[in-house]
Amino acid sequence: MFIHSKDHIEIIEIGPREGLQDHPTYIDVESKVSLITALFESGFKKIEAVSFVHPKTMPQMRDGPEILGKIERPAGKTIQALVPNETGCRNAIASKADEIVVWTYPTDELNCLTLNRSISMTFKEISAILEIARDSGIPVSAWIGCGFGYPGMNEQFWRDVTDMTKHLIHMGCTEVCLSDEFCMANPRIIYAHLKELLNEVDKSQLLVHFHDNRGLGLANIIASYNVGIYKFKACLGGAGRHTDLSGVAEKKANDNMFPSVPTEDMAYAFEEIGIHTGIDVNKLIASGRLLEGILEKKLYSKVVANNISKEDFIRNSSEKNT
Repeated sequence: MFIHSKDHIEIIEIGPREGLQDHPTYIDVESKVSLITALFESGFKKIEAVSFVHPKTMPQMRDGPEILGKIERPAGKTIQALVPNETGCRNAIASKADEIVVWTYPTDELNCLTLNRSISMTFKEISAILEIARDSGIPVSAWIGCGFGYPGMNEQFWRDVTDMTKHLIHMGCTEVCLSDEFCMANPRIIYAHLKELLNEVDKSQLLVHFHDNRGLGLANIIASYNVGIYKFKACLGGAGRHTDLSGVAEKKANDNMFPSVPTEDMAYAFEEIGIHTGIDVNKLIASGRLLEGILEKKLYSKVVANNISKEDFIRNSSEKNT
């Protein structure tokens, strides 16, 4: 039985950004646009689709302006652009991004490893980005990476995450998403700490995003729903640089990432238990297969791998009986 009775949730799809950004072979604009279009047609209202980082840092994302110029957005559909600094923000706004997304980490060590600067320097950048976006009437939301912990964290960690979340909202971020790259979360931690965070932050301003190398990703999502979280970020097929897309993490010396919970699996689970996502699961499965074709690799999604759709069931049954 669920503690909360809200009968629907919101999922923001991040696959076109997280799922593609580190793919070693360049993916053409037409393929990226077709994927984003398919995801919108699946029912997503909001997609984190592009990143305006320096092309030398992330070559795959160099075509953000072209993608934004070609995407047709029906009424009520939103494209988010991830930006690291003022320059990225200005470029995203000039390219007609609907929303801006920034990111930070809860310790200077983690922040420097990823963003090459301290938390205080990052917050100066975020402050400038918020001012630029505010002048253009564009909302800004934020990620907190490793928001559920990291190996060797101290007892102050959860207080730091709470304070950072509150500070980002106070600065003007509309929402904050806590990401679990190190897969430190479990339902017990969520019930203890996420519930405590919601005593200080309005639930409408908090999202979560879970990775799944320890098999607890979907359990963590359900636990988050139970404590009052109704907004999630998810990645189609669990794709990204942190997986070889067959469910086995790549062995890289500087890579501590692991597969995300696939959007397909998450949407299917919620719909099956009567909590509506606004997503057409069959169309989402088709989007997952489209991404498999684009990447020429197998996705992490159990739903895609097991052909869980009415059409597939009928077709497979027919084939077995002939």
